[in-house]
Amino acid sequence: MIHRRIPVCAALCLTLGTMAAQTAPSATSAKDLSNGGTVLILGDSILDLHRGEKRVEAIMKRLLDQRAPQAQWTIYNEARGGQYIGPTVGAPFGTGPLLDTETAGKYFDIAQRHPNVDAVIVEYGHNDGWVYSPAHFRERLEALTGLLRRDYPGAVLIFCTTMHIDPKHSTPVSMRELKVPGFQTGRPKNDYLQAYNKEIREFAAAHRYELADIYQRLEEETVRGNWDLRMRNNGDPKDDAQHESDMAWFTNSHPNDRGTEVIAGLLVEALTKSR
Repeated sequence: MIHRRIPVCAALCLTLGTMAAQTAPSATSAKDLSNGGTVLILGDSILDLHRGEKRVEAIMKRLLDQRAPQAQWTIYNEARGGQYIGPTVGAPFGTGPLLDTETAGKYFDIAQRHPNVDAVIVEYGHNDGWVYSPAHFRERLEALTGLLRRDYPGAVLIFCTTMHIDPKHSTPVSMRELKVPGFQTGRPKNDYLQAYNKEIREFAAAHRYELADIYQRLEEETVRGNWDLRMRNNGDPKDDAQHESDMAWFTNSHPNDRGTEVIAGLLVEALTKSR
């Protein structure tokens, strides 16, 4: 099904695109994070999992403290499961958008609660892939970035790709309303997500933003034999032997504790990269 873009989305993209061009600092003017800083995380359930010391922000803080005990880091994790950038198109699955309109939505509450940050980690794409096409997703990235550059001038912006699904332990895409043009059900989920990862990579490169390529890092780990990076479908990994030929056991796309540790390490690399 082809959805027409709603007027508010067009207005949002146009307004914020102009705003970004007028207010954006150059990539080289980003803040120095050698002594730490305040980090804001925006995203979906990939970065909103687990409890206590197993959450991604807790792991990041531990790794950062190990790297440089003298540095002072504060991390606010505002990622929420099921979230996508928005605005809404049609009747999508999920908990709702970060942006309802150009002036309303969860983003504005977050910005009000965290007015001063030195770095923003942006991780969207998975839920967006069930809401709108890759081209429309790129527009959402542009719109959100316009707000971030306005509200957090000089902050380091880090954009993340989505999950990699181990091909040997996955099921094909089967949903009805696919948003990637020409994509057919029955093909691997990785192929579907890569259409959105492509937009993220090209967007980050075009604007000279930092890229934390979660997909690539998890793929590299999988190739090395460390494939056990995802949660099981309503079950415990210790029961794998009972589901050896049951691919439905591996349909969960969320990182388990091991996967979250790998992702946290990648985000720390992006934060501490020399600039």
